[in-house]
Amino acid sequence: MSDERWPTAPGGPASSSSPAARADGSDGSDSEGLDGLDGDAHPMVPMRRLRLSEEALIGSRPRDSSGSAQDLDMITGWLYNRPLQRAKYDDFSTIDWIYDNTKERRYRSELRTRARAMGRLGRLEVAVSASKPWLILLAVGVSMGLIATCVSVSSQWLISIKSGYCRKGFYLNRRFCCWNADSVCLDWVTWSELLHVRWRWVEWVLQYIVFVFDANLFAAISTYLVTEYAPYAAGQGIAEIKTIMSGFTMRRFLGLRTLCVKCVGVVLSVASGLSLGKEGTMVHIACCCSNIYTRMFRRIRRSEVKRRELLSAASAAGISVAFGAPIAGVLFSLEQVSYYFPAKTMWRSLFCATVAAVTLKFLNPFRTGKLVPFQVTYDRTWDLFELWFFVAIGVVCGVAGMAQNRLALFLMELRQHSVLRNLPRGEVVVVALVTAVISYPSVYLRADMVTLVSNLFTECTGQDDSGLCSRDDRTGNVVSLLLTSAVRVLLTSVACGLAVPAGMFTPSMATGASIGRAFGMVVQTLYETHPEWRMFSVCRPDVPCITPGVYALVGAASMLASTTRMTVTVVVIMFELTDAVIYVLPIMLAVTVSKSVADAFGKDGYFEGVISLHGYPFLSKDHEYVLRDTSDELMVRASEVAVLTTRGETLQSVTDLLGTCSFSGFPIVRSRRTMALAGYISRSDLAMVAQRAALSSLYSSDSPCCFAQGDDPTTSGSAAEPAGAPQAVDFRPWVDAAPITISHSTDLNLVAEMFRQLGVRYVLVVHQAALLGIITKKDIVRAVRMQARSRRRRLELPGLLACDAGNRLLSLLPQSVRQHAGLSHH
Repeated sequence: MSDERWPTAPGGPASSSSPAARADGSDGSDSEGLDGLDGDAHPMVPMRRLRLSEEALIGSRPRDSSGSAQDLDMITGWLYNRPLQRAKYDDFSTIDWIYDNTKERRYRSELRTRARAMGRLGRLEVAVSASKPWLILLAVGVSMGLIATCVSVSSQWLISIKSGYCRKGFYLNRRFCCWNADSVCLDWVTWSELLHVRWRWVEWVLQYIVFVFDANLFAAISTYLVTEYAPYAAGQGIAEIKTIMSGFTMRRFLGLRTLCVKCVGVVLSVASGLSLGKEGTMVHIACCCSNIYTRMFRRIRRSEVKRRELLSAASAAGISVAFGAPIAGVLFSLEQVSYYFPAKTMWRSLFCATVAAVTLKFLNPFRTGKLVPFQVTYDRTWDLFELWFFVAIGVVCGVAGMAQNRLALFLMELRQHSVLRNLPRGEVVVVALVTAVISYPSVYLRADMVTLVSNLFTECTGQDDSGLCSRDDRTGNVVSLLLTSAVRVLLTSVACGLAVPAGMFTPSMATGASIGRAFGMVVQTLYETHPEWRMFSVCRPDVPCITPGVYALVGAASMLASTTRMTVTVVVIMFELTDAVIYVLPIMLAVTVSKSVADAFGKDGYFEGVISLHGYPFLSKDHEYVLRDTSDELMVRASEVAVLTTRGETLQSVTDLLGTCSFSGFPIVRSRRTMALAGYISRSDLAMVAQRAALSSLYSSDSPCCFAQGDDPTTSGSAAEPAGAPQAVDFRPWVDAAPITISHSTDLNLVAEMFRQLGVRYVLVVHQAALLGIITKKDIVRAVRMQARSRRRRLELPGLLACDAGNRLLSLLPQSVRQHAGLSHH
C-alpha cells in the first residue's frame, strides 16, 4: 500500500506528527494536536446501542480499580458514543471530502431541527451560525486593505531610501516629498549631495555603491527572516494554495508566523530590486488572514470543507488589493485557485473583494484616488489595422512567457539537486548583488517595477519624466526596451525560486509592457514616416493615431496570460485598470493568441509546474487525463498491504504495526485467509485511539481490539468471558465500515475521475468482497505524471529519428565529399 507522505516545499518541515515538529512552537492551521476529534453520529449505528455500550463499560469497571476518574472520563469521552469520527488530519495528508461534507450537512440539519423546536432562540442560533463566515470575510477584507496600504507605502519608502532622503521628513518617500515640486525638487537630498560631492562621475559612483549596498542589505534581511523563522513564506505561495484547496494539508503554511514574515519580507525583497513583485503574495497573505480568523470559531475551525470555502473567498481579496480589481479577484478564485467552488462562494468572494477594495480606497495610500499606481485612462480608440500588431504582440509574449516558465522551473529543479539547496541565504545575496550591478546603469531596470509599468502604460502628454515620449531617441528607447525585456525574463527566472517572499505577476507585466511599448513605438514611427500607407488611411490627421500605452497594456496582459495560463481573469484585470470597455476586444485577442502559443509548448502554467516539481498530490480539473491501464495494474497488491483483522488483534499488536509500518491507513479484513473486507481505518485515527488507550489504566497491552460492527466490546467481563479479562479497545467509531470499493477491471480513467470529482482519499479494489489491493491519490498522480513524461518522449522521438537518419545518410557519402562540404556527424 502506498505511503501517503509527501515531499515538503524547500525548507519546509517534514511532518507535524514528529516530536520535533510538535515542539517548535507550531502556528499551524489547528492547535488541538493528535487528540483533536470531530464528527457526529453515524446513521448506521443505533443511538440506543451506543448509550448501552457506554453504560456497560461504566458498569463493568470495578470500583476499586487503580484507574482514576480522569482515566474513565478520558475513555468515555471518545468511546462508542458517536459514529464515524476522525482525528485531526496528519500533516501532508489528504482530507476526506465526503466525510467532511456529510458532517457539515448533518450539522446544518441538526441546527434547523433545533431552530424549529426552540422557536426564537433557535432562529437566533441559526442567524449567529450563518453570520460567522461573513464576519470572517469582513475581517479579511479590512485586514487586506490595511496590509496592502502598509506594504505599498513601506516598499516605496525603502526604494526611495536607496537614492536619498527627504529634508521635510525622513519618513516621506521621494514621490510624497516632491508632491508640489515643478521640475526641481529641493527637498529631496541625494546621498552624494549630503556628502557634498562636486564631481559628477564621483556622484554617479557613490549613488551606484549606495544602491548596491542597500539592495544587498534588504535582500539579506528578507532571506534571513524567511529561512530562520518561516520557510513557508518564501515565494509566491499560489501553487501551494491550489494544492491545499484540492484537499491537501500543509500545517504552518497559513499560520501567524508565516503571515508576519511574509508581510515584512515582501517589503524588503521588493525594495532590494530583485525582479520580483508584491502582487502575487497578496493571495497568500489573504489566505493566511482567513485561516487565522477561522480559529476563533470552533465549528469552522474543525470543518476542512468550510475552511476551504473561506480560503477561496479570501483569495479574491488578495487580487482585489493587488490590482484594484475586485471582479477580477472573484474570477481569479474561480479560474485559478479554487478546487471546490459552490455557488455561495462566488457571492462571498465578491463581498470579501469589495470590502478589501473599499478599505484600500478609503485609506488612499497613493493620495491619487487610485487603488494601484498603474491605473490609467485612455481617451483614444483603436483602429482595425492595429489588430494585426496586437496578434504579433500576443505571439511574442506567448513565446517569452513560455521561455520564462521553463527557465524558472529548470533553475528551481537545479537548486533542489545541487549544493545551492543548502545555501539559500548566500544565493539570495549573490543574485541581489548581480541584479543591482546590472540594473543601475539602465534607467528601465533601475526603476522599481510598479513605477516602470505605470510609465509604460501612460500616454505621452506635455510632461514626460520617463523619456519614453522623446522623438529624437525613439530608436534607442525601442532597443533599450527590448533588451530590458530579455534581461527581465532572465532575472525573473533566476529570482522565482529564491528564499524570499515575492511573486512574478508584476515582473511578467513589466516584461510584456516593455515588449508592447516597443511595438507601439515602432508602429508610431511607421505612421509618422509613411502616413500615406493604405493601412493608415483610416487615421485622422488632426488626432494621434497610435497610442503606445495601449500596446504596453496589451503586452502586459499577454505576458501575464502566457505565464499563468489565465484568460478571463487577465482580461478583467486590464479592464478594471483602464475603465474602458473599448479596449476589451484587443486585449481578449492578444490574450487568446498568447495562451494558445504558450499551450503549444505545454498546457501547464507556472503554478502547475511548481506543483509538479515539488510533487504535490494535485489533479487539475482543467486537464483531461487519458490513462490506458485498469485498476488491477495500478493498485498496490493486498500481499504488500499491512491489514488488520477483526479478531485476534491486541493493543500491543496495533502499537507494533504503527511502529513498523509507515502506511497512511489500514484495510480491515475478516481473516487473512479469506481477505473478506470489513472496513478501513486511517493511520491517524488508529494511532490516536491506541495512544489514548495506552495512557489509560483500563487497558493493558493484551487488551483485544474491536474493529467490526458485529463485535461488542462490552461483553468483556461478563459470564461469557473469564473474570478479570482485559477490557477491549473499541475502534469502531473510527472505522469506515463502508469504504468506496471498485472492481479489479474498472477503467483507470473512471478511478481518476472519482478522485478528482468526489475528493476521495483512497479506493479499495475487491473481487467478490475479497480485498485485492488499494489505490490512493498518490498512485493516480504518479500514473498521470509518468504518462505525461512518456508523451513528451514520444514527441521528441521523431526528432531523434530524423537526426539518426541524417547521420546514416551522411555515412553513405564518400569521406572526401563530406570533408569538402564541411559535413560531420551530429
